[in-house]
Amino acid sequence: MLEIPSSMNNKIEQAIEAINQSGKVLAISHIDTDGITAMAIIVQFLQRAGKEYLWKNIHQLNSESILTVLELAESEKPDTIIFTDLGTGQYPLIESSLTDLPFVRSIIILDHHLPGDRELPSRNDRRAEIIEVNPCQHGLSGSSDISGAGVAFLLAYFYESENIDLIELAIVGATGDLQRYYGRGFRGLNKQILDLGRDARFISVDKDLTFFGINTRPLPYLLCYATDPYLPGITGNEESCFSFYSDLNIDIKSDDRYRVWIDLVNGEKKKVIQKLVAHILETYENPAIAKGIVGDVVNLLSRPERSELRTAKEFSTMLNACGRNRRADVGVKVCLGEPEAIIEGRNLLRQHRANLASALRRIETNGYDEKPGMYIVDDPETQDTIIGIVIGMAQGSKIIPWEKPVIGVSTNTTNKTTLVKISGRARKNLVTIGINLKEVFTSVGKDINEREGRTVIEAGGHPMAAGAFVENGFLDEFLRLSSNKMDSILNSS
Repeated sequence: MLEIPSSMNNKIEQAIEAINQSGKVLAISHIDTDGITAMAIIVQFLQRAGKEYLWKNIHQLNSESILTVLELAESEKPDTIIFTDLGTGQYPLIESSLTDLPFVRSIIILDHHLPGDRELPSRNDRRAEIIEVNPCQHGLSGSSDISGAGVAFLLAYFYESENIDLIELAIVGATGDLQRYYGRGFRGLNKQILDLGRDARFISVDKDLTFFGINTRPLPYLLCYATDPYLPGITGNEESCFSFYSDLNIDIKSDDRYRVWIDLVNGEKKKVIQKLVAHILETYENPAIAKGIVGDVVNLLSRPERSELRTAKEFSTMLNACGRNRRADVGVKVCLGEPEAIIEGRNLLRQHRANLASALRRIETNGYDEKPGMYIVDDPETQDTIIGIVIGMAQGSKIIPWEKPVIGVSTNTTNKTTLVKISGRARKNLVTIGINLKEVFTSVGKDINEREGRTVIEAGGHPMAAGAFVENGFLDEFLRLSSNKMDSILNSS
């Protein structure tokens, strides 16, 4: 039995009642793994509940994309609009843009991000009610206790317990949202959901190698395409990857078929892991990176063996590839088990990993800028949809140092907007001494917006990972003020 705060349970009950009374639902969600799995949960849930529905994933909810939502709503006339994995930080925007539509009765926000600025009082004269379910408003952490997909699962499961089979998607969403509490495993409601899935035999957990591809990649390419962590001298070097196994006297083929990681016996796995640990310690001189290559691997027991959908990490990576290549719709269909979508998802995954590898190589070649309080990667070739992933991987692999947060700047934006995408990443040790990227970005944005008398910066996120869209003319000022704030925090710690 899942235990949640009674106040949060009351909000879920309100949302269920609104859905019971709904005729047609419009669902809007984010494009990352958490947003895609949240959307898939809602789609399955609404389908089983016999509701008419339509859905769309968007990159961000801001002053530009809300126009797309508004246009879709005016065309389709839903009486209920559901936002998943976004909405809390954009509450005033939702309220001002959608609540006066004559056909909308209820707007449901299922989110886990920190609330944005709500200094203005909520309107009492709006036509539609807003029901918001967010763990942050009930004493829980949206960064480690539960993700957006988890919140969507709670709604579906409390509506009908037979929706428990959607629990796999909740865990995939939390995995993709990096909610495993600094690599130490799930906690809070995530842990409760995981345990419920294990008890219901939808999920199992094994201690194993955490690399992507343990179910699917031929042994040499398991290493050749490794990026988490990046393995200098091995990643991207086929010759080194083949010799890695021959040096250990491990056969990479059986009956003319390449073996994959799960084909190895325990003794073979032990030899590979020991050699990888030695290589990582020699390269990074950091035991934490070496320790991280072995951990809990979450298996999804209803998904096909030897497929990218079998483990939560590989599944989440495929979905992320769909979203980051601007095909979140494919990701949702992958979750729903559509065979053609799975094939397309594999193609998008290959493209995604090639894009990441190219971006990392550009950082290695071109370097980064060091500013007070932060490092900056300004790469016009890297898409806005992957800049956050790239800078996180670059810092995780120590291509960029760990001593300060890293900020990525991308002008290669979705829909070719004039806005510049900013992504920030900060490691755990920086958060513990006071760095909060979400607070820095939102406070700087608020000050500039108030001075200009209009919205030129929209920001949100979490302490460790945050983002902003900035009008190009204010980019330098935004970076300078953010630099000053983070430098002050680091110097006072």
